Amino acid sequence: MISFDGMASSVVDDVHRAADALISKQFLEYDPSYQTSSSQVLVEKLSEIPELDAVDAAVRRGDAPYDASGHPVVAMVHAVGTGNARVVAYRLKGPGIATRRSRGITLIPRDGVYRPIEADVLFYEPRFDVFTCSGYAYFTTVTLIQTKLHAADKARDLAQATLKEVTAKIRIDGFAELEQAVMNDPSMRAKMAYVARLLQSDPDYAKNLTTKKLIAFVEAYPDYDIPISTVGGKKALRFDASPQHRHQIPRLLADDYLHSYLTDRNYEAGSKQRVRP
Repeated sequence: MISFDGMASSVVDDVHRAADALISKQFLEYDPSYQTSSSQVLVEKLSEIPELDAVDAAVRRGDAPYDASGHPVVAMVHAVGTGNARVVAYRLKGPGIATRRSRGITLIPRDGVYRPIEADVLFYEPRFDVFTCSGYAYFTTVTLIQTKLHAADKARDLAQATLKEVTAKIRIDGFAELEQAVMNDPSMRAKMAYVARLLQSDPDYAKNLTTKKLIAFVEAYPDYDIPISTVGGKKALRFDASPQHRHQIPRLLADDYLHSYLTDRNYEAGSKQRVRP
């Protein structure tokens, strides 16, 4: 049987090892369009993640009281060190991740009789979802702060601003519905974040984003199945909100297409690297 002191010492060692492994990786400022590799870490200001920031502040003041109100996302917290160098490691709540409700019956011995546990069971493992230190959060999963820490505002603001910028010269039938879909769909928000970075790295790219040029492309390549309608008697792209087609216009804005000179075939592509002469 592991003593409480022995377990605490083991957890401290686990946090140290995980933090040391984190330091050896490449740090990237959080961008909702990134797909990180195992050698990269995303960094975001805690002030941009209000829910985690509030929990972190309480943890750093000392042992936080149990709070069963609302829908807590944190399962375990481990604070190591002191002062500005103090590192706090978090395991986030979620079925099959930190807390589990068995399909069978979980029994523990009490007074010589095995009695069932009806609530979720918390499992400790040396795995941590996010670290905080000196006002910053460090994590490796792009969707973590959006889905579990409810900090999607940055992605939504960027997506909304980018969509308005890139469609300024484009007629779209159903623009309001497209904007709402982009705001609500993480993959569409990520696509807009990619377009934002594309415009930043290649300002001339915006010259391609006109109704005339996009309609010509859609008509020249009907296999991509992007619908066209009319607005005010003029041709316009039409937003189709169905699950199978809602991503068409964001993909078009991001130029998510390829032509193979080897096979003379056209493809849709989630990402690509431009070849410069």
